[in-house]
Amino acid sequence: MSSYTISQSDESGISVLDRALSPTSDRHLLPTVRDLCPGYRIARWDSPAALTADRRARLHALLRGLAARAFGADHSAYWHARVEGGFFDRVTALALVMDRTGVPVGWGGYHRLHLAGRPALYLDATGVVPAHRRSGITSALMTHFLTREIRTRPLRGMDVVMRTRHPAVYAGWLHNLGPQRVFPNTRRPLPARVRRVAADAADWLGDGPGLDPDTLVVRDAYRVFDGDVYGVRPRSGHSDIDDLFARTVGPKDALMVVAHMDAAALARCALARAARSRVRRMPSLGGRPRRGGRAAAPVHPDTVGLLTAARP
Repeated sequence: MSSYTISQSDESGISVLDRALSPTSDRHLLPTVRDLCPGYRIARWDSPAALTADRRARLHALLRGLAARAFGADHSAYWHARVEGGFFDRVTALALVMDRTGVPVGWGGYHRLHLAGRPALYLDATGVVPAHRRSGITSALMTHFLTREIRTRPLRGMDVVMRTRHPAVYAGWLHNLGPQRVFPNTRRPLPARVRRVAADAADWLGDGPGLDPDTLVVRDAYRVFDGDVYGVRPRSGHSDIDDLFARTVGPKDALMVVAHMDAAALARCALARAARSRVRRMPSLGGRPRRGGRAAAPVHPDTVGLLTAARP
């Protein structure tokens, strides 16, 4: 079986997505393709467990190549262990992000769970290749995922959990939602419910014994990695948060982040994202100019099969 990877110097990588996701008569195997944010589209699978072995293998190779570029390190062992452990059977939704020419430039996914007796969302690994960062992709992807789930319980909301060792990820959630919704933080003690949610999530991940119930640091969370998780030490640009991670989160450790989301919080995040998007379009504020109205979605010759066969 052939395997496909994407590298910045490999122009043939553009056709990877089309080869992995060729048209099929089985509608449940097709991704839903739609606009995500200016210049980018999303291809989302809502039934990854239904993917054939061939499509799983091709998506695995694609994710492995994207991860290597996004993190500047070899994540082959990590993804191999995940796929062997039933990743495609467990993940609720899996998405690829494509640029305006149809080239995959990022990915993400999530799991629907019950933690501490209530519905919850676990955000899976997410990444964007360096050339496409600071375009609002990650924020748009998270908003897309959360909107799909929060609308089913807009008032009660749900707990959103993630495991990260990147201070910028934690900083983004903390600053967007505030210390009353995002834990752990230095301003408020951990509520008993947050401890239970984190403990259940750690058990589900197989990290139960490594979770510190007071700090929510998960020791040796990334033990499957042969080398470093990141090629370059990640930073958030906030000295207090960067110092916190440097002191408490080891090279293979992670922080378990628990946030409570509801419709009101999601609306605030969407408004903040819209404001940042406007700034990116204003050259006087450091953004990049965008001219004209909305253009038709571009179709690259190598992805025409995907875009015409996929569901809108």
